[in-house]
Amino acid sequence: MCPAWLTSTFLVLSAALSALCASLSATTGARYQAPDECRWTTDDEGSGVALQCRLRTINSELENTNFSAIQPHLTVRLRLECSDALFFQSSLSPGSFRQLIELRELTIEYCKIGNLSDGAFTGLRELRNLTIRTHNTDWSSMSLEITSTAFSRDVQNLERLDLSENNMLVFPEGALCSLRNLEYLNMTGNRMRDISHFQFSSAHRHPTEKCGDNLLVLDLSRNIIDTLPPNLLSGLRRLQKLYFQGNGLNSIADRALEGLTSLTTIRFSDNQLTSLPPELFSDTKDLKEIYLNNNTITVLAPGLFSDLFQLLVLDLSWNELTSDWINTSTFTGLKRLVYLDFSHNRVSKMEIALFRDLHNLQILKMQENFIEHIPENVFSSLSNLHTLILSNNRLTTIESYAFMGLQVLTVLSIDSNRISKIHPHALRNCSSLQDLHINGNRLDEVPIALKEIPQLKTLDLGENLIVSIENASFIAMQQMYGLRLTENNIGNISKGVFDKMTSLKILNLSRNKIHKIESGAFDSNINLQAIRLDGNYLTDIGGLFAKLPNLVWLNISDNRLGWFDYAMIPTGLQWLDIHANRIAELGNYFEIESQLSLSTFDASSNRLTEITGSAIPNSVEMLYLNDNLISKVQSYTFFKKPNLTRVDLYGNKITSLDPNSLRISAVPQDKTVPEFFIGGNPLECDCTMEWLQKINTGNRARTQPKLMDLDSINCKLLYNRGNAYVALVEAAPHQFLCKYEFHCFALCHCCDFDACDCEMTCPNNCTCYHDQSWSANVVECSNAGYVNNLPERIPMEATQLYLDGNDIKMLPSHAFIGRKRLKILYLNSSNIETIHNRTFNGLKELEILHLDYNSIEQIEGQEFNGLENLRELYINHNKIKYIGKEMFNHMSRLKILHLHHNRLVTLSVWQINNAITEITLSYNPWSCDCEYTEMFREWAKRVSSITDISNLRCIYAKSNSTDIAIYNESMFSDSGSGFNIINENGTICTGLPNINNSINGNLTATKTIIRNDEIQDYIPLLVATLGAFLLVSFISMIVFIFRQEMRVWFHSKFGVRLFYRPSDIDLDGREKMFDAFVSYSSKDEAWVAEKLVPILERGEPSYKLCLHYRDFPVGGYAAENIMQAVESSRRTIMVLSENFLRSEWCHCEFKSAHHQVLRDRRRRLIVVLLGDVPQKDLDPDIRLYLKTNTYLHTSDKWFWEKLRFALPDVSSNQRCRDVPSPVSGGGVAMHRHHHPRNHLGALPPPPVHGAHPVLPPHPSHTSHQVPPRASPRTMSVHV
Repeated sequence: MCPAWLTSTFLVLSAALSALCASLSATTGARYQAPDECRWTTDDEGSGVALQCRLRTINSELENTNFSAIQPHLTVRLRLECSDALFFQSSLSPGSFRQLIELRELTIEYCKIGNLSDGAFTGLRELRNLTIRTHNTDWSSMSLEITSTAFSRDVQNLERLDLSENNMLVFPEGALCSLRNLEYLNMTGNRMRDISHFQFSSAHRHPTEKCGDNLLVLDLSRNIIDTLPPNLLSGLRRLQKLYFQGNGLNSIADRALEGLTSLTTIRFSDNQLTSLPPELFSDTKDLKEIYLNNNTITVLAPGLFSDLFQLLVLDLSWNELTSDWINTSTFTGLKRLVYLDFSHNRVSKMEIALFRDLHNLQILKMQENFIEHIPENVFSSLSNLHTLILSNNRLTTIESYAFMGLQVLTVLSIDSNRISKIHPHALRNCSSLQDLHINGNRLDEVPIALKEIPQLKTLDLGENLIVSIENASFIAMQQMYGLRLTENNIGNISKGVFDKMTSLKILNLSRNKIHKIESGAFDSNINLQAIRLDGNYLTDIGGLFAKLPNLVWLNISDNRLGWFDYAMIPTGLQWLDIHANRIAELGNYFEIESQLSLSTFDASSNRLTEITGSAIPNSVEMLYLNDNLISKVQSYTFFKKPNLTRVDLYGNKITSLDPNSLRISAVPQDKTVPEFFIGGNPLECDCTMEWLQKINTGNRARTQPKLMDLDSINCKLLYNRGNAYVALVEAAPHQFLCKYEFHCFALCHCCDFDACDCEMTCPNNCTCYHDQSWSANVVECSNAGYVNNLPERIPMEATQLYLDGNDIKMLPSHAFIGRKRLKILYLNSSNIETIHNRTFNGLKELEILHLDYNSIEQIEGQEFNGLENLRELYINHNKIKYIGKEMFNHMSRLKILHLHHNRLVTLSVWQINNAITEITLSYNPWSCDCEYTEMFREWAKRVSSITDISNLRCIYAKSNSTDIAIYNESMFSDSGSGFNIINENGTICTGLPNINNSINGNLTATKTIIRNDEIQDYIPLLVATLGAFLLVSFISMIVFIFRQEMRVWFHSKFGVRLFYRPSDIDLDGREKMFDAFVSYSSKDEAWVAEKLVPILERGEPSYKLCLHYRDFPVGGYAAENIMQAVESSRRTIMVLSENFLRSEWCHCEFKSAHHQVLRDRRRRLIVVLLGDVPQKDLDPDIRLYLKTNTYLHTSDKWFWEKLRFALPDVSSNQRCRDVPSPVSGGGVAMHRHHHPRNHLGALPPPPVHGAHPVLPPHPSHTSHQVPPRASPRTMSVHV
């Protein structure tokens, strides 16, 4: 050990050196300023500055580069990097770096330099390392050209020169001769074919010229050199490493390496060599590494390597050598060889003396050959061999003498052969073997020979034909930590098979035929960390893994498991794969989701139908539940899973999702929101799903995940007259609909009576839909079989009504009165013949009306009174002969009008609204009267909205007796029956009789309208009186219908309770301790604690709530606690959910307590419906509560306002007076807000503002108080 004083001295010197370096760095930084495009760091040696600059180009058409901006002093390293996105040529002008007198290293990369001229590096006398990589290969037409004097001035001290990746075609002759100190030359990645210009040969140069005399490393790889002539490199007597790989080299001269007496490493790999000259290595006696791999060598001259006594590495892999050339003489004399690789050749046999001289060989690779047999003692001389690879050959049997002499062998690979038998003593001399690979053979049992190698650590017997391992010889191997038995025919695993393998850590039994593993089979292998059992026939895994404390990785996928419970796995497991089984439920009987350590869990491709919060471990990060049968995701399933990063729910049966189904705990700003995938589900865009459309944009609270496949999700529309499926992000708000049969608004009080307008009942044979806010109300009665009459009791709030395809015949007056919100009405194809006056009266918001494909013959105009907002009117394909002039007077917003295929002769089309954008008039027998056609043409010239203008024809009769009743569309194809109104000359109209509306042929017949002038004078007064009466009646009706909504709104805005007598207000309960007692299920605590309590207790106004987890005394009876809580509260809030009905309501004492305290109607109960509560699950008591008390639903957008309205009024001074004092014997103790529970008998703390009173103990239990050290669980409403 070092003396103490020496250690102290070393620490002092280290501290002083660190301080000195810091001081130098601070001093340098204080006086060095880099240009804007550059950043600097202290040089590795601490003697100067390393500067890195990112430029667009150097002296190009875009810009001129001024290197004088770089401080000359202290700059010892400079890296210039141009943009590789700009293909502009750069250039180096003479003297560019003249001022950088201290520069020792210069690197220029990605700058498309085409020429290096004389003087480019003038002034760089201290330069030692020069790298120019233009990457001109990206711009194939450009190559770097260098003048012969480029390196002759000021850079004679250069030691390293890198000119790789420059697309150079030729190197100037003698350009390197001036670089006497050059040791490293890299010319890789160019396109040079001839290397004679380097003048490295000693045969033809002047004695004073010494080009490359000091060169140690020469890299000419990845050029196009195809021939290596003799004596070309003979002048490089100090060269140690020569790289020629990746050329097109196909020929090497016999004396090509002459003169390279110092060469130690040569690479001829990745070329096209087929043979090597016998004297190639005659001058390179010091060679230590030869790489000839990846050629097409078929011949090796005898004795080629025999004189290379220093050779350590020889790589002959990936050639075409056969046993004729890999023989005894091939490796003779290579006594120092350590690494030999002749894999991927065509060797079929080994001679006994093949490795006779290779006493120091340590690694031998012979895989991918055709070797069929291992001769006796062929490896006996390889006493130092530790790795032997014989994979992918044609071995069938391993004899007892196969591996004789391999005492230090640690790795043996004989996998992927045809071995069916291994002699019991074949491994007797391999006692040091640690890694054995016998996989991919034809063994039908575990070889007995394994008993000879007790030190074995990893064994691979996969891909064989092994049926049983009950009596396997590897059972007693206590050192083994990895065992692979995949893809065999093993049927069962009995207990005790692995008992003695105490060090086993990794076990792979996948892809077998295992039907059963006996319980406790792995109990003795407590060190197991990873197990693979996938791809078997297991139906039960109970009792297999629970006692493996170190197990972190388990794969039991692709089996036949029918059930699963987290109790089956150890709590420390981190990675679990159970996909492709038959599991219907993720069981959690012992509720240990908070104790598990799972981070990755794959339960995909099973038969799961429902996911709950307890079915997902709290620690999970990546969860795969895709390709199951999941149809329901319960609320708060992913809540309180803080590590979630990815959840895959793709390809299930989910049709609807509640907003709380995907609710997660709030994610901090410094963490990424979890990614969810829910595509491939049959989602229905009903009224509850509109929130999903905006989940990625309206997540400011970061309590919802990010849907990664939102843009690709399609959903099914419950009602759509076009495409049934639509992209979720493209669905309009009014398309999110739900069916309803009957609906009565919460504030409607006439639903129990007939003729209630706010009651909505879907008519017979119809289907009705609504959106979430009831702003869309669709009534679908198409083809419903209605004859002569409209459906009865069409909902007053309908916005879309479809009555097409019926047989109505006649529409009476005021047929749709009261449907003031109706926007779309379809009455087409309903055989309508007559429309009475004011049929559509009251439809003030109607925008689209379809009356096409009916039998209407005339329209007077009064039928459409009141349709001021009508935008689209379709009355085509009828028998209309006459349209009154008043029809379009009030349709100021009409945009689309279809009148084609009728029997109109004349119509004052020029009186139609000019703002119309689309009108059709074809296939009507228009009059050929000259005056009419002329006016028609003038109007057509002014408008551009006639879409069928080319088909407008007038029709004239052959005689005056022509009857309109025999009108046929075939007349339009007869050129003699009329002409095109727009495109033909109108003079032919003269004197031609027109078809008119009379069967008598009276060409001048008109329709006479009788007017009563006296009645006309009183019409304005009557209209005004009637309008005022209707307005007052309407306002009164609205106030009556929506009186409850008005109460709630006024109370939320002004704190005023409208229409309430003073006696109705709860004044007698103001002295009670609490404003409300909350009764709920323990499984709904997340919603109560996260939403209900903060909003009511911290909102304005704030209420005092009695919560069982906070305000119940410990040790009391639940029933009495509930009774006392209700007695002490002005209201009782019951959170009614599916969890509540299945848990708390099932307890007799709980139920009886609620019956007792709710029997008195003065105890006001507020029922809050949380989630979907099936009506069939409600017992008569609950139904009675819902009928006789206030109930609210959390999905109601006015939920919080209605809840505050249902709660009693609280004033600030009342609140202050209600806080009791902590006097002894008062029966009321005060505690701070954050205390989770209280125990009777403890001393009360001092009063605190805003504190919550604890319920006093019931009188009958004052003598049975529980001491503070009693059970920590508080007896509460929930169990």
